[in-house]
Parts: sequence; C-alpha cells; structure tokens
Amino acid sequence: MRFVTIGYIEWRKGQDILINAIEKLPKDFVAFTEFMLIGQNSSLMARQLAEKAASMANVTMTGTMPREEIHKVLCETDLMICPSREDPMPTVCAEAMMHKVPCLVSDATGTASYIRDGYDGMVFKSGDALDLSNKILWSVEHKEELPGMGEKAFHIYERVFSEQAFEKNLLGYVEEMIGKAGGLKND
Repeated sequence: MRFVTIGYIEWRKGQDILINAIEKLPKDFVAFTEFMLIGQNSSLMARQLAEKAASMANVTMTGTMPREEIHKVLCETDLMICPSREDPMPTVCAEAMMHKVPCLVSDATGTASYIRDGYDGMVFKSGDALDLSNKILWSVEHKEELPGMGEKAFHIYERVFSEQAFEKNLLGYVEEMIGKAGGLKND
C-alpha cells in the first residue's frame, strides 16, 4: 500500500507526527507499506526526519517533485495523509480527492470539516501519533474499502473544490454583496 504526504517539511505540516506514527505500526507492516514524503526537504526538520527515516525501509523522502510527477504518484496512491498541526485548507487534499484518493487528515485542517470519518476519508486528533497510527493500521486492514472511500471523496472535490464549485460559490457571494449594496441605497 502506498501512503503519500505532500508539503514543505516543517513543524506546522506535522511530518514528524507521521514518522512517529509509522514507528508505532507493527514491524511486519514494513513489507507491504510504502510512505512517501514529498516536498522541499532542506529545512532543519527535514534533515532531522531524513536521519530518522534512513533506518525505516518503507519511508522515502523524495524532495520536491514536478506537478505532473505528483499527479502520476497520486494515481498510484492508496491514501493521502495530511498530518498538519494547523493548515486552513491544504490544496494537496483537494488534489488527492480529484484523483479519487481518500485523505487521512488531522482535525486541525480545514479539509477535516468536509470529511465524514470512515465514510469519505478519515480524521485523527492533531498531534496524536498513536491515533494516526491506528487510522493507518485500520486502512491497511480495510484496504478493500479505500477505493469506495476515494469515490466518495471525489464527490467532496466536485461539490467544494472543483472549478465549477468555485464559480458557483463566487457567484453566490457576488450576488449577495450586490443585494446588500442595493439594500444600502434604499436606506
């Protein structure tokens, strides 16, 4: 199974929480799991995580990757993990959903408000490596459920993040502002 995390490697993005969660997984999971950390990897935290990950056979830190390569990786991904300590609206989750990849996000991400835990994605308690580890474990034990979860995640993408959804929401906002402005003229 392939798990992917995409983002600048820094404290706010929580990749250290993910590494701690991976360490808590049963040792036999190494043989059939792959964790890819994609993103700028020259920060101090990235160098520290690289040292720790060097002894973990199922963890790869790729550094940055061109957009078209990220899309290829997402097509071969079972679950996107967004372990952020804070992240108002991570675009990588919308990209994953666009590719019908379910997301496992911390409850400190804006995306968490759109996900129904266990239905169209999963949510774990921010900063809690054990909770994240348990959600990863569940996803491995229920791998056959992930494609259906990904299909449902795609509906989130269509409803919230697609260009059509953006246009509809923006148009609604503009119409609301015009209505308020018109009401002000009549006062």
